[in-house]
Amino acid sequence: PAVSVSPSATSVCAGTAVTFTATPTNGGATPSYQWKVNGINAGSNSNTYSSSALANNDVVTVVMTSSSGCASPTTATSTGITMTINPTTAPTISVSASTTTVCSGTNVQFTATAGNAGSTPSYQWKLNGNNVGGNAATYNTSALVTGDSVWCVVTSSSSCASPNTSTSGKVGVTVNPVVTPSINISTNSNNVCANTAVLFTAT
Repeated sequence: PAVSVSPSATSVCAGTAVTFTATPTNGGATPSYQWKVNGINAGSNSNTYSSSALANNDVVTVVMTSSSGCASPTTATSTGITMTINPTTAPTISVSASTTTVCSGTNVQFTATAGNAGSTPSYQWKLNGNNVGGNAATYNTSALVTGDSVWCVVTSSSSCASPNTSTSGKVGVTVNPVVTPSINISTNSNNVCANTAVLFTAT
């Protein structure tokens, strides 16, 4: 007798169910099966075994006992299937501003820093809850007013992200109005005798 095992996958995220299927050769009409994980009995007497509790580098095998009266030996052990179990990761994101106090009409650049978000994360910027900007790690605007809040939502590209999105904290900016300076001059008297001190005051 002989037996081989085919898994539904060999690399999965932690907690994902994997099904192993045994294919016997010369197993007789009713072969029996003993599944093993790292040499420890698992599963039931079935040609399939499913588990969502596997750990990285776990090795799954099956021992098949032939029901054929002429089997010699009566058992066969499959080649081990070594599993790659990738950990689940939660993305993180923070947002910083190039400045938090500006004059009205001045451009402010917001920069998102993402972690555990995969190699190609996507970004959605928010201004007071409304979608703005493009799918980029930076957002620029010169139309802010005091009281506006900017934040960003990152969507991870990692297949094992859980959850797959994260929202940054809100960043507020103080926007001061643009002012035009002016000046006036006044004096305590504009009709005096010669050599009389005159006081001029600029406002």
